[in-house]
Amino acid sequence: MFTGISIIIIFILLCGLSFLEKYMGKYKIVFYLAIGLVLILLAGLREVGIDPDSENYEDAYHHYYSNSVFEGVEYSFILISSFLNYFSSDVHLLFLFYAMFGVGLKFIAFRKYSDFWFLPILVYISYFYELHEMTQIRTGILSGIFLLSIKYLVEEKRINYIILILIGAFFHISAITLLPFVFLTNKSISPKKRLFWLLIIPAAYMFYYTTSAILINLDIPYIGTKIARYQDETEKGISAVQINVLSPRHLFSVLTFIYLLYFHDTIVLYNKYFPIFIKIFSLSLVAFVALGFLPVLGQRVSYLYQIVSIILITNVYYTIKPKWAGILLVIAIAFVHLNYALPFVSFNLFWEGG
Repeated sequence: MFTGISIIIIFILLCGLSFLEKYMGKYKIVFYLAIGLVLILLAGLREVGIDPDSENYEDAYHHYYSNSVFEGVEYSFILISSFLNYFSSDVHLLFLFYAMFGVGLKFIAFRKYSDFWFLPILVYISYFYELHEMTQIRTGILSGIFLLSIKYLVEEKRINYIILILIGAFFHISAITLLPFVFLTNKSISPKKRLFWLLIIPAAYMFYYTTSAILINLDIPYIGTKIARYQDETEKGISAVQINVLSPRHLFSVLTFIYLLYFHDTIVLYNKYFPIFIKIFSLSLVAFVALGFLPVLGQRVSYLYQIVSIILITNVYYTIKPKWAGILLVIAIAFVHLNYALPFVSFNLFWEGG
């Protein structure tokens, strides 16, 4: 309850600061750093059990030396847990470590990619703060590294990008799915190419509704059996992890993508990174659907890629006038996502799911 209410209060505060930041002068950085510190402490000191993963992390932190933990997490988690256990067996020390880097890296990235101080934080706490800093804490550091690394793709310093992604893999193995992005460019997207980035989303649905059934029925030793068994568990409600490829939040994200793509020529005037960000956003929506028959992988990959949506949703500001209306539209979009994020910390506003 406390965590959820705290996030709502911070959200409301950020709404006000977003309208006032042009009048704040040098005090912007003071508020910026203070909010970052509060978010680190809120994630790091949260009650164990309030989110889906903290109890598992607590058990892994206390038994980091066991074989089961070795098989379930990256070696970085073992090293960090081993080191921190010298100081305290309280798992909050681990949470603080991951929150410090997860929040810190993103706050650095926000200043690199956005002209705004508070709108990116507003969008961030509307979903990805709860998801990455309070639930998938290993991915939280990786997503921060990934966000920072995109700058090197734009500058065509691809070796630097690869190095950062490999560092990210040290914290979560899903980083390897980011390596193919080395072939992406930041060139402005022509109308014909915009059509491609749009149509691959319905193509992903075709893949999901046809190929998943084929894979389930493939007579491949182990793989076919595993997929068929998972499908059976999903239909019987035994599997805890499921993906609804037509979920309201996902469809809302698709609509947001279409809106942003439509205003490509406007937004690119203000955000030189927009072309590569919108491509990655498109791929995140594709991954969610195309990998929907493997829910854990589909969710992890999609949400990792979707970290770019923090900056992209902020860019909605440039598509509407007057300026106050642009800020209000960003707040409205963030508020929709907030309703789907608060259940991660055992708190609900109006609706669940997504």
